[in-house]
Amino acid sequence: MTVPVQEIETHRFDKWRKDLGLRKLLAWQATILLSQMTTGYDESVVGSFQSMKPWVKDMGSPDPSKIGLITAIVFVGGFVGALVASPTADYFGRRVGMFVGSSLTFVGTIIQTAAQNAGMFIGGRFLIGFGISFTCIAGPSLLFELAHPAMRGTISSLFNVLWYVGSIIAAWTTFGTGYMSTSWSWRIPSLIQGVPALFVMLSVLCGLPESPRWLCSNNRVEEARQLLANYHSNGNLHSALVIHEMEEIHTLLETEAAVQKSGQNSWSILYTSPANRKRIALVCTVALLTLWNGQGVIAYYFSPILTSIGITSTPQQTGINGGLQIWNLFLSLAGALLADRIGRRTLWLTSFIGMIIVNVPLTISSAMYAQHGFKGASLAVVVFLFLYNAAFNLANNPLLYCYPTELLPFAIRAKGLSIQVAVSQAALTVNQYVNPIALDSIGFYYYIFYLGMLLLGTLIIFFTFPETKGKTEVGLAALFEDPKLNRADPVMLEGLEAGFDHYPKSCEKSAVITKNEASNSL
Repeated sequence: MTVPVQEIETHRFDKWRKDLGLRKLLAWQATILLSQMTTGYDESVVGSFQSMKPWVKDMGSPDPSKIGLITAIVFVGGFVGALVASPTADYFGRRVGMFVGSSLTFVGTIIQTAAQNAGMFIGGRFLIGFGISFTCIAGPSLLFELAHPAMRGTISSLFNVLWYVGSIIAAWTTFGTGYMSTSWSWRIPSLIQGVPALFVMLSVLCGLPESPRWLCSNNRVEEARQLLANYHSNGNLHSALVIHEMEEIHTLLETEAAVQKSGQNSWSILYTSPANRKRIALVCTVALLTLWNGQGVIAYYFSPILTSIGITSTPQQTGINGGLQIWNLFLSLAGALLADRIGRRTLWLTSFIGMIIVNVPLTISSAMYAQHGFKGASLAVVVFLFLYNAAFNLANNPLLYCYPTELLPFAIRAKGLSIQVAVSQAALTVNQYVNPIALDSIGFYYYIFYLGMLLLGTLIIFFTFPETKGKTEVGLAALFEDPKLNRADPVMLEGLEAGFDHYPKSCEKSAVITKNEASNSL
């Protein structure tokens, strides 16, 4: 049943500058985004370390297999962490999950920085991965659940974009320290890796808001209502927006309660209903498709690839890597902004088709240099590496966490993201351990394997990925045919499905305002 209200409030993304509540909310959400900088920093910095002679010496001149272990151990830590991150975020709250994850990551960076041998370095990286899994589960959940409805899609897409901010900082830091001849050439970048985690820890201690959905699920309804009012409606507890957000939350929580009464609790909730099985299957598919498309080879083994085409000096390699990360940031930001304009499904297809188109000339150029040593082929490889990353970042970066978070309702969001992180870390552990060995053994022929994966991925996306653009959590639940939500108040569903440009005016006649009326109320 809908609740009578006195006014209709509408908000658009471009109105945030005039809205004090939204400005405060965006400031807090920015601290959540910072957590993903650590992941991007890690990927870039490890690739740069491989071109530093002091690091190679301090690690005992590791062979390709040892480099694979050093690279992959962070994913092993992430896999183990994913098993405990979900219950932590569900039971203690999203804020606690963020704090635990950032604290573990910070301690891991200290151990990595102080490493005296490869074993200690590996131990620090394991702890970093363990902590990252917490922030990758609690972070997207909290970001999505705090967001203003009109901004939710774009804000959620930005979570992984800051991955490249960390990557850029790492690339240019190592470009500068690469000229040093002591172990500080890699210890300084290692130490800087802990800065984002420290900021996240401080933000939680200074009052980062909790998820209103989590508050409601723990019988703290008035706190949730006040939080939504403060950040979504400038303190107005009676705004139409706050009322309908609370209605949406209660509808979803009632569904969760009904499931728990039927005995489907804990992890079994993920597979006992057909709707949840579909969701988890899609979440796992997203994890695998974004990792097994060839871009991971470029990112983590950029130095060996450049060496294979005759670009061998540290300044050249770190300089190209730094430019690539800036390029990646702009393209992933473009993808995040396009997600709400052209839709998630279209963006996924564009990204994969683009990688297919680039994969072929990349393989040919690599072959021409390997067989004939053409200088032009070497430059062409660099160009196609940039284009490959451009296609990848249109969807795979911004939608990696945004899309699964949208597909998963509150009741299983943390658990579903935990499954995604665990699958991702397991796949990366295998993939990244194999990649250096494969590159060393068969070189450019390895790209052909990923061409097949790209073709398969495109077909899977075309036939199985639903469009989530403009849908609320209630609408997404109905998309997967949850019976309880299909019986929800049709007036509420009609207004909420309208794309957040307006909200239904609940009154005696249960009338729904038109889009033009909503626009005029701005």
